[in-house]
Amino acid sequence: MQVFTSMIVLGLCFIAFVFYHINDYKLRNADSMLSLAQVIGTNSISAIQFEDNDEANKILSDLQKGAPQVTNAAILDKKNNVFATYTKPGADVFQFSSHTLEGKNFEYAPRHLLVFNSIIDNKDTVGTVCLRANLNELATIEKTQYRMAVVILIIGISLAFLIAYIVQMYISRRILNMVNIMKRAGETGDYKTHVIDDGNDEISILSGVFNDLMEQVTESQRRKDEFIGIASHELKTPLTSIKAFVQVLDAIEDRQPNKQYVQKILYNVNKLQQLIYDLLDVSNIQSGQLYLNKKEFDFDTFINATIASYQVISLHHKIIREGDLVNQVISADLQRIEQVLINLLSNAIKYSPDAKTVIVYVTKTDSEIIVQVKDFGIGIAKEEQLRVFDRFYRTKGSSELISGFGLGLYICRNIIKRHNGKIWVESHGKGADFYFSLPLST
Repeated sequence: MQVFTSMIVLGLCFIAFVFYHINDYKLRNADSMLSLAQVIGTNSISAIQFEDNDEANKILSDLQKGAPQVTNAAILDKKNNVFATYTKPGADVFQFSSHTLEGKNFEYAPRHLLVFNSIIDNKDTVGTVCLRANLNELATIEKTQYRMAVVILIIGISLAFLIAYIVQMYISRRILNMVNIMKRAGETGDYKTHVIDDGNDEISILSGVFNDLMEQVTESQRRKDEFIGIASHELKTPLTSIKAFVQVLDAIEDRQPNKQYVQKILYNVNKLQQLIYDLLDVSNIQSGQLYLNKKEFDFDTFINATIASYQVISLHHKIIREGDLVNQVISADLQRIEQVLINLLSNAIKYSPDAKTVIVYVTKTDSEIIVQVKDFGIGIAKEEQLRVFDRFYRTKGSSELISGFGLGLYICRNIIKRHNGKIWVESHGKGADFYFSLPLST
């Protein structure tokens, strides 16, 4: 838009400049010819009065030396009859007629200027001087002016484009920097990053407003996480007591349907307790207080024991371990890694209600152990695979059908990250494969 606007403005300016210059040349030329005609008229008064045609012709013939641009000239008497004429050698004969004298001092013909000046003697008009001058120089001037205008226009447009490009790069770089920070904040949930902008314009004002907004969001998150932590701690104690009493009731109650009611209460208490533990983990992660208690343990024994313990509560799915034993002792937080694997197994069963099998693969490379939990359920869309590990995020196709808060995978990601490992998901249509890796040396 800057280049286009500059092109229009420069174009209009140069058009006005060229027309003004050409018109000024024509007016100056006309004034010069009128002055010349006036001189010729003054010198011709006596020749007209004494009807001396030779003297009048001699006066006109002097134009060849004094005014070479004049191609034709004539002196008319007061009856508009031709009294004397002049034609420049090599020029065409031109007939001055009376109809060209209708109130005009000069007029332009193609490449020629016609000038008419009355000869006055004692306030009486005794005749008229007529001049016809060529304007060949005008063509040269026009050509030069147009060429100069085009060259300057090209230079002006080039400079405008260069300036526009520099300005655009300067502005775009600052705006794109802000956009990237916004995207990164949206993807990672880290709102502590500020936009650094040293400008003194509207973009710098926008950056300041954005930074203030990020500070408000960060403070809101801090208060929310603080509330979640406090609420989870406060709920943990009474819920533990409730669970203890319900477990006692479950142990002593044998009558139906009382026994069934107690077991349903115990199931929902366990579910609520797990949610509180998840909220506590999230609070610890956000505050940087997720501590690890690392110890060495045999990884094959850990995998088999975790699968066996979870198989007890999985009534409709068979959990199968495939692949060779890795025969590896690693140093990690056993309870946290067990929490990750149980969460993946729980999700695999929850999101594959029509399947009967969940498969666990364990492989080892030179530098890490990789665990894969494979289900045969609804799968995860490609555009959601990076977001399933975000806090409170749930896939669109399952949110309304399957309960959950979107905390499990977020906690898993942070646990594995604290172990210097990686966690990811692969899904191609039906089913999903969740992986996590742990380095052999930490």
